[in-house]
Amino acid sequence: MTDQVENNEVQQPDPLDSFILKFEFPVAAVNAILQVLGNAPYVASAPLINMIQAQGEPQFKAALEAEANKAAE
Repeated sequence: MTDQVENNEVQQPDPLDSFILKFEFPVAAVNAILQVLGNAPYVASAPLINMIQAQGEPQFKAALEAEANKAAE
């Protein structure tokens, strides 16, 4: 698929657009990112918010369980 640009030239997609990057952020930083995205237009931010939530939820649950297990010891 190609994208049209303002001057009517056709721009080829970047081959690295589908490459997966992995980041590590503390929960406070993720919450700050989500807050910024929440202030952006829905159509632009919703897919990104959904990706962050889908990847973060299992990690967050695992961290809560680990903390609960530590407290129980």
